[in-house]
Amino acid sequence: MSVTALAAKYDTVALMFPGQGSQFSGMGMDIARESASARTLIERADRVLGYPLSRVMAGEHGDELNRTVHTQPAVFVHSMALLELLRERCRFSTVVAAGHSLGEYSALCAGGALDFEEALDVVRTRAQAMDEAQPAGTCGMAALIGISKEDTCRIVDDCREDQILEAANFNAPDQVVVSGHLEAVQRVMEAVKGQKRTRAVMLPVSSAFHTSLMASARDTLSDRLESATLRTTAFPVLSNVTAQAYPSSVPEAKRLLMDQVVRPVLWEDCVKTMIQSGAEVFLEIGPGKVLTGLLRRIDRTVHTISISDLESMSSLDGTNS
Repeated sequence: MSVTALAAKYDTVALMFPGQGSQFSGMGMDIARESASARTLIERADRVLGYPLSRVMAGEHGDELNRTVHTQPAVFVHSMALLELLRERCRFSTVVAAGHSLGEYSALCAGGALDFEEALDVVRTRAQAMDEAQPAGTCGMAALIGISKEDTCRIVDDCREDQILEAANFNAPDQVVVSGHLEAVQRVMEAVKGQKRTRAVMLPVSSAFHTSLMASARDTLSDRLESATLRTTAFPVLSNVTAQAYPSSVPEAKRLLMDQVVRPVLWEDCVKTMIQSGAEVFLEIGPGKVLTGLLRRIDRTVHTISISDLESMSSLDGTNS
């Protein structure tokens, strides 16, 4: 199915935007060559940030792309450039949008709540604050796969001891990410070792995202958001904190964005809310296919399309029925 056939086959879509961890070297370079507007968007990002993010995305600066301070702006810019190209090629009606963690800013920008430059500047502030929230090597995150939410919470309680250890992402019925002090996360890894049909995967991050250890990042983000212009969205955008649409109240919307860095991501609940919206197909727009994979763990009957580069946009081979 071609991109131009999207509107003919599906009248309404739900947009999903990925977060940190899906980045890849060379991201965005193919769509920059294909689309003048996507290329201009990436060039605008370089000017806003004051350094060549485009070269970091291209992989010209070694492992710099995997540093939180660069990863979050890169994933945001890539998602927005892909959306720009998709909108050039196809008309479709969005009934709801959501993003995972950082991806929430992509969703808000897609819905018109934030303009591109301001959203990117807020993302930069957020990334720096989250990167600096704890000393390097003291914290971490791990995904527990094949364990129920209830059992995960019990294991977290048993392994916490006198340290910070919290459930950070409720991604699917059988996938929860835990986050906190590194020793506590390692105790969780040991606790699930050997259990049947269960595995724990350490994530390639050195911070405890979406926990109380991000309190300093929340404060920094609060200062930046105070001056941000936030508008009503063109379609409902879901909050990770509530799994419900952002409210029309600007102070309340900003509070949700601040709380997001210290509260767990309720992604499974967000997906269920989007399904209830009546969307006929879910489009994951951004690097990787993480959200498409999670969606299949939540509800395999939903039509999904993952658009992460020019090739996937041209073929839409991610269609799933």
